Amino acid sequence: MRIFVIVALMLSLASCGLVRNTAGRLGIGSGSARKANVEVDGTRYRARAIASKADRRDITVTVTPVATNPEAALDAARYQATRYCLLTYGGSDTVWTVGPDQSLAQLPVVNDSVTLQGRCTQR
Repeated sequence: MRIFVIVALMLSLASCGLVRNTAGRLGIGSGSARKANVEVDGTRYRARAIASKADRRDITVTVTPVATNPEAALDAARYQATRYCLLTYGGSDTVWTVGPDQSLAQLPVVNDSVTLQGRCTQR
């Protein structure tokens, strides 16, 4: 019986590391930033969603590169925001203050990166 209990404890401890490593690869964790390489129309974009410290529903999404295909870069930003809101709050809706539905001329593009701001609406 003791051997069974010891083996069960060892297996449960080993699985904790597996869960933590898998969650980290999926972008699920305790950090305030979620990163992903998002592929849209054959181009890879680096997208990052950062939650506000004051209210974690408020997010800033930065995507690069923009010059290759601006519309696809905005789609990558929309995807990353949806992913963040869905994994964090269980809903995919984002209300944008500076968002992908605006024209590219109105968006802050600096050093081939675009930065958008929005809020997850699901509670």
